[in-house]
Amino acid sequence: MKRPRGRPRGFDPEEALKAASERFRTFGYAATSLDDLAAATGLARPSLYAAFGDKKALYLAALARTHRRLEATFDALEAAALPRAALLKTIFASTIDLYLTGEIGPAGCIAVSTASAEAVADPEIRAALHGFLAMEDSRMARILAASGVARPEAAARILMSVTHSLAVRTRAGTPRADLEAIAADCIALLA
Repeated sequence: MKRPRGRPRGFDPEEALKAASERFRTFGYAATSLDDLAAATGLARPSLYAAFGDKKALYLAALARTHRRLEATFDALEAAALPRAALLKTIFASTIDLYLTGEIGPAGCIAVSTASAEAVADPEIRAALHGFLAMEDSRMARILAASGVARPEAAARILMSVTHSLAVRTRAGTPRADLEAIAADCIALLA
């Protein structure tokens, strides 16, 4: 069936970006074609270009979307002001739940699982990944400081490193019980 030209009626840029983000999160930047993105978003290739620019611009927009969503998650964690143990359990439970989702199986994190592969050769993607990681560390340090952790910057780096490991492990097929055991070990160290 031939796809109509132009954007479909009711085009929602955020929904299209969400669909593209999921496709990139599942298959990575290099392995995701424009045809894959058109299929995921329901937009014709010219409409993708008109709405987002080229494939790289769309990927950077997907990374920026993830960055914004994580900042909103950190805002909610700060507002909740949970006791340390409950805070850590909440962080790991929601992280594992998210990482175990994906279009065809556990996809982990778009930044950790896909941008890290592209960052070596692409300075814009490297900068986006660096900014993402720096934001994670600083926001988590602030949250942990509020919960009374003695060395919040160090604890934040450890916690975020463990969550990054969980992203990789989910893509490798590690069972939920094993992921939860890793999370429990980290909680025991930090609580």
